[in-house]
Amino acid sequence: MSSNFVVSLKETRNPLEDILVPVEQRIGYVGGETPVIPIYFYRLLGVEGEEENDFNIYINELFRLDEQLSAYGRYVRFDGSILTPQNNEMSYFKNFIGKSLTQDPTALRKQGLSLFFNSRIFYGHSHYAVIHKAFLQVLDLFLKNESFLNTSKVETFVVKILIWLQRIIEKLYPTSQPDQDIPKIIFYGDIKAHEVYFLIFASLLGIDILYIHTEPAKEQRFSQIDSNDMFSKRMVYSNSFPIKPFPQEAKRVRKKTVTYEAKEEIESFLYGEEVGIFKTRQFETGLTKPITLRTTHDEMKILWHEDAKIRPEFQVKNEIVYVPNLFVKVSGTYPQLEDYWKELFEMKETVNTVFREKVDFTPITYSRQEMYSTSFVFDANGLIEKEKLFKHPLYKLAYLNQTVQDFVVSKMNELIKSDMFLKEMDDDLRIKILMTVITLEKDFLRLVESFDFTGKVPKIVIYDNKPDNFSETDIILLCYFNLIGADILIYTPTNYNNIEAWINRNYFDIHQLPAVQFDLEIPNDIPKTKTGFLKRFFKR
Repeated sequence: MSSNFVVSLKETRNPLEDILVPVEQRIGYVGGETPVIPIYFYRLLGVEGEEENDFNIYINELFRLDEQLSAYGRYVRFDGSILTPQNNEMSYFKNFIGKSLTQDPTALRKQGLSLFFNSRIFYGHSHYAVIHKAFLQVLDLFLKNESFLNTSKVETFVVKILIWLQRIIEKLYPTSQPDQDIPKIIFYGDIKAHEVYFLIFASLLGIDILYIHTEPAKEQRFSQIDSNDMFSKRMVYSNSFPIKPFPQEAKRVRKKTVTYEAKEEIESFLYGEEVGIFKTRQFETGLTKPITLRTTHDEMKILWHEDAKIRPEFQVKNEIVYVPNLFVKVSGTYPQLEDYWKELFEMKETVNTVFREKVDFTPITYSRQEMYSTSFVFDANGLIEKEKLFKHPLYKLAYLNQTVQDFVVSKMNELIKSDMFLKEMDDDLRIKILMTVITLEKDFLRLVESFDFTGKVPKIVIYDNKPDNFSETDIILLCYFNLIGADILIYTPTNYNNIEAWINRNYFDIHQLPAVQFDLEIPNDIPKTKTGFLKRFFKR
């Protein structure tokens, strides 16, 4: 790319995607000796959608974009603030700072330019001319906007701008590589005035910029400096969420199916006021992230029999398989019990399904002394160190494929970090999670072993017709398999509470059937409705 170019600020409806478009494919790009470089500089404020799930979906988009840009190479991300210049950085500039003090704008401009030229910090760089031109623009903008300026304030501003660029220029314009495309900067979180000017300065160098904040009100300083959106464009959503650290991993999200959304739209109108092909076990060394679907009851019965890869919201990103799964409690029964039994038998007899006819189905085969002997396998953050676990005498899963063992441990740690339990996560609960998983019964363990993430989804069906509640280890097992990506179905003909007392309501759905039955035992076979004499006669 030529070092003598013109920067053009470009608009888009989707900056998170279009920032990845190569410069030569952007509308408005002009080549030649003096090319026109279309750049994106967007302030993305707030979140589209008001639920926490919407926030997590957005955070996942940022996480994936950061991964893509990191692989791209010419990219810098600032989280919250830019480190102020340190003494060893500042010392270089002491020889170039003038001794005369003034508040006159013309004199201040000369002092700022003098400091830039005398420092010769970018002299000889292939982009020196562009840096010079951009510096003049941002210095003039600073002098125009700021009040009560003096020599000290201007010199501090100039030194910050130059040092900040000096820190990242080799990353954005590596001398070992020719300029092939546009560098990128993401600034995430609260921002100060000098940092706003620095982003404007960087954009004038032909760098794509995204400033991101989930709280629109915290962007006030930016709006004061670029009040007419001359240097950047704004995309503001009405919903505000407290800013959190930039994501280090993808979040769990829930996606609504088309049928579910259509159902919501119809209900709001009536009652409201207003192809992928994969080989077998292709991702055996990867991980899963469940996308627990919200569905109607009829749609749930259809999805139950479908492979993961043909379910809505299935996707694969960076060796992570996002598995659309089901976690449903069916309360009550149909008026005709034959219909109820037919459905339950159909669900529990599906391939790759474990069925339990009562709660408290996880036997405890270890003593308290054995249980607490595993406490040393946890690190300072309360997570399991797999190498220590693999050496523990109670660990009996070493016969499994290593990728399966690693997967089992990663999902235990994911459960420990989750908020699925209503109970607070403490040392006792962490140890119980560990012991429940490493002592799984064979049929449950085989669900994990046989799970091809893009194919048949493992399933658990529970029938609970008594007032007796699930045991804590039952709940741990259900939450663990939900995180793996398994389908879970709990039939409760009595309408009694069970998992509601243990699990965060956001992670499962309740489908309510019209009738209620007590002390309803499962028959050996599906009962047949008796046919009267006249019906039998007319069938002949």
